[in-house]
Amino acid sequence: MIAELSNPFAVQTPEEISAQDVKSLWVDVFTDFYNVPKIGNVFLNGPRGSGKSMMFRYMQPDCQCLIRDVSLKDLEYFAIYIPVKATDPKLTELERLENKHGSVFVNEHALVTIIAAKTFESLKQVPIEDHRGEFSVELRRFYLEDWAKLLRRCGWTAPLPKLNRNENARGILGKMGDVCDALYTTLMSYFKEISFEPEPVAYSGPLCSFYDFLLPLMRKLKNLSFMPNGPIFLMLDDADFLNSTQTRILNTWVSYRTGVDVSLKISTQLSYKNYLTLSGSRIDFPHDYTDVNISTIYTSAKNRYKLRIREIVHKRLNASGVAAAPEEFFPENEKQEAGIKEIEEELRRRFPDEGRGFRVRDDVTRYARPIYIARLKGSRKAGSTYSYAGFDQLVHISDGIIRYFLEAASEMYGETRAKNPKKKVLLIDAATQDSVVRDLADKYLFAEFEKLKRDHRAKSLPTDKVTKLRNLVEALGAMFHHKLISDESERRVFSIAFSDSPDEELTEVLELGVQCGYFHESSIGRKDGLGRTSLYVLSRRLAPSFLLDPTSFAGYKFVTSRVIRDAMNYPNAFINKARRGGIDELFEEPPQLRLFVEE
Repeated sequence: MIAELSNPFAVQTPEEISAQDVKSLWVDVFTDFYNVPKIGNVFLNGPRGSGKSMMFRYMQPDCQCLIRDVSLKDLEYFAIYIPVKATDPKLTELERLENKHGSVFVNEHALVTIIAAKTFESLKQVPIEDHRGEFSVELRRFYLEDWAKLLRRCGWTAPLPKLNRNENARGILGKMGDVCDALYTTLMSYFKEISFEPEPVAYSGPLCSFYDFLLPLMRKLKNLSFMPNGPIFLMLDDADFLNSTQTRILNTWVSYRTGVDVSLKISTQLSYKNYLTLSGSRIDFPHDYTDVNISTIYTSAKNRYKLRIREIVHKRLNASGVAAAPEEFFPENEKQEAGIKEIEEELRRRFPDEGRGFRVRDDVTRYARPIYIARLKGSRKAGSTYSYAGFDQLVHISDGIIRYFLEAASEMYGETRAKNPKKKVLLIDAATQDSVVRDLADKYLFAEFEKLKRDHRAKSLPTDKVTKLRNLVEALGAMFHHKLISDESERRVFSIAFSDSPDEELTEVLELGVQCGYFHESSIGRKDGLGRTSLYVLSRRLAPSFLLDPTSFAGYKFVTSRVIRDAMNYPNAFINKARRGGIDELFEEPPQLRLFVEE
């Protein structure tokens, strides 16, 4: 439980957070992502920080037993967490074996032994009620018979570690984990040997595969009397970090459709290498797996996301002894909201003669805040700056990613505490909220691009795509701002859709933008009504950097590839054209924009 004076919004990694804190601080999001905890293979896609790892942590058995207040036996499934980024199957030595004879077997053995070791580690962390020693007897028999047989099938010739006479269930599970470690150590010794050889050296140790070892192991484990009746979930987190061979191996496992016994839950940061099996065939959606994109779900359903954030904030404030509602803890800028209310009343009075929308409410929602921003832009008074304060705005700026909200809130809380360390924090003032989100937006726009460039250089990759992505983000952000403060009927535009087909270079730059979270990718009907085309939504995290309105409204413009190539290659000319009011020459006829109105 969070101590009263600690930071209630501190972000913890899944490995750091206890089951008790998961229960106290996190909410069940699976009404939004209902396929994830169900039988079947799932790819869970989203940028870094979108909550994939925390979903997996929530599904682990120690959390589920505590949250549901049931024993291991009564769970609906048994979920095993395998953090790919923090494990060794991504070793550079394995890269040396790419496309070499036998590389598939060695790579699969590495994956299988790591997953098996994580399985026994996960079982050890869950209290197994064994008052009369029944489960210890059952596990001893499993160890000496089933476990020994599986190992011999894979080429294990060494004797099994001996069990003590009164070895308890935890001890037996530990011995099986030791065997998995030994299997993996043998492989690591082989990697060290080949690192000094110009050509691959034949591997002579045991080889464990999914079909001959891991799948039968899981089936036998799930039949133990203390295990849940449901399937075992193998949750592979950050699968983008697998090499190409390992990715094809994992896809082959997906193609087996073993979901009733073993379901694969695979998270990616939107850069999964391929969807091909070892035979060269492509895994088939939706027959082999379900595809879930966190960003698409939350950016297209703001109310749903807002409810999740409100519930998380409420839990964290309660845990730190603060009784305020989220809207009270993150108050709006009162002077600004009063000014916007005045514009709303003005629009209502003028609607009978000058209204543009179908209803008064349409005009109020579409124009009040943009008019306020435009008037600030034209004001020369000191301090006439738009404020990004208020719970609603912070939710929108976090762009459908819970971690972004928590990181900003944590920094705001820390700054407020620093001003008066002895005073309990009961709210975050509007000035602090605005200052933090502006600073984070600028860091995202500038510092993160510099980090991305350095990462590309470290990997000996060209940096021109990073430069072009930054050009594109800045050009579109400036263009969207000039649309916002214009006198056009549709002003709040955050998205572009293509009326033609982007070339390979443009597609790669946009894909990089999606992977890094600068854009969200969706799709809409083509302008000609035939099929669908890609829609790219600029991240609302950048709203403070470009003086955009992040709330409620999502508009898009159809563009040609030529226009976006110009923005990518000649951003200054593109921005100057937007500033002079010639931006509409760049677009196709505007379609009807989508309007999201919060109830």
